[in-house]
Amino acid sequence: MRSAVLWLLSLYSCLSHGYRIETIQRCGSHCNQGLRCKTKSDLYFPQCKKPPKGLQDNVSLDMSVSTVMKCEGPQQCSLFLQVRSTLLMNEHVKGVSICTVAAGMMERCRTHAFPKAVQKHLSTQQVQVQDNCFEVAVGQNVHVTLKTSPDFCHLSVSKTYNVPGCNHADLQNNIPECIVGKITYQLDTERRALSVSVTNMLENTDYNLRLCHKGYFCRGTGTYVLLKKEDPIKNVTLQYARPLPCLCIEGWSSVFDAPRVQVCPFKNNMEELWSGVAFDSVEQMLSWEPACQTDVDVTLCQRNGEVCENLPKATQSVSKTKVLFSTVDPHPQLCMKFTTKTATWIKCPFAGSGFTAWDIGVAMENGKTQLVVTSKIRPTLLISFCHMTGPSACEENKDAITLNVEKYQSVVPNLTFSMCGQNCCIQVKRVDVKYAATILHCDFKSLAPTGEAPAFAPTSSHWETVWIVAPAVGLLTALLVVLFVVGIALTTIILYLRLCGGTLCSNVGAGQLNAAQCSASVYSSVLDRAINNSTYGMVL
Repeated sequence: MRSAVLWLLSLYSCLSHGYRIETIQRCGSHCNQGLRCKTKSDLYFPQCKKPPKGLQDNVSLDMSVSTVMKCEGPQQCSLFLQVRSTLLMNEHVKGVSICTVAAGMMERCRTHAFPKAVQKHLSTQQVQVQDNCFEVAVGQNVHVTLKTSPDFCHLSVSKTYNVPGCNHADLQNNIPECIVGKITYQLDTERRALSVSVTNMLENTDYNLRLCHKGYFCRGTGTYVLLKKEDPIKNVTLQYARPLPCLCIEGWSSVFDAPRVQVCPFKNNMEELWSGVAFDSVEQMLSWEPACQTDVDVTLCQRNGEVCENLPKATQSVSKTKVLFSTVDPHPQLCMKFTTKTATWIKCPFAGSGFTAWDIGVAMENGKTQLVVTSKIRPTLLISFCHMTGPSACEENKDAITLNVEKYQSVVPNLTFSMCGQNCCIQVKRVDVKYAATILHCDFKSLAPTGEAPAFAPTSSHWETVWIVAPAVGLLTALLVVLFVVGIALTTIILYLRLCGGTLCSNVGAGQLNAAQCSASVYSSVLDRAINNSTYGMVL
């Protein structure tokens, strides 16, 4: 029976945390049976006394604890413990004491004494005492003890009670230290802007807003606004750079140790996290750095259709550190797989980029089909024929060869198709790097049409030819320009002599040159000017 009562009292305490918190006008104590109990407060309680013989069998104690709220006005409420105790009376018991203690606080006791005139009449009867004058803090852990008065040893009941925290709805609207304000927003993806509004904030207090990246703590991005208490409209616009799932709007009142509220508009946008894959072509290093603190397994895998098979020993588990894979072959089939507790994402950084570091094809020469390897880098390839044993399984032959390919070169490996039988494929893998995909070519016709050579990358001889021809073309063009300028100058001289020579000479005085000498003089002068002009044009 007693255990059932305790269970019901515990259930009541739990329900009081999850639902409405009772509001009281003032704190006080109350005893049933029409008793007028006398209550006094003590900070120190003496040591317990040895109980009379048989008292433990005749006295029982029980209690329940809940939270109540007393308000002086809007947003001006405080919390108190309400203790309901039940005592089966005995002539040796004169009352009950309720004591509370919390971390960093002294023990506080309130003793409720029954009138002496009725103590004998209450023997063997149940007396209930209620006290709600124990002020507590939000989220506090309080140890509550119910004792007899006088305090008889081994006649007490204790329990630990957790005061509701600021996540309780009633506290969020009434307790000052729990009022964080309500944040709503509208998203403008084109402008990368958040239009933020704040309501239900603490009255007569400024309010802080910022954008932050949520992790163990919320790290600010640099976007911050202070809403003044005098401003009637609490609306602001906050700009953001990337729609990350950890990007949150954080708000708090401008009071000491104020609680904060966070609203994360992009919390489900996990896809944005995997966009930061980078490749260093010089170091051949593939890297990814999480923009948000995320527990994720990062694995290199080879994509074949819808399936991406993990490469051996190519998994790193991280939370906020940078992932580095050294010496990676940048092949379109090489991908990066991100696995969290809820889902998996695959990103293939080399697919669709239009860049192929190396490739393999076939060509017809003298009526024979030959393999041809082209490359824009200097890889070391392991090439062999293999026979398909399953959808993606290929049994490698023992006649594999290692091939070193120079940059911008085409190489014909020492393999002939006569070595290849039914269900035969070409298997190629880079062996000069730590992480590489194993490439299978089973449809030789798809590598190059019959009788045609594959389109190779430019060779070194091609670039040498370009360096010789280009300067020659430039010199020839300059020579043609010079001849054109000289031709124009000579034509100008002839026209000038024919049209203007006679006029110039007729104006010369009689005592000077004759007509022939004048014409020769004009011709010489004009020729000198033309040559000078043409020479100046050549210099420019």
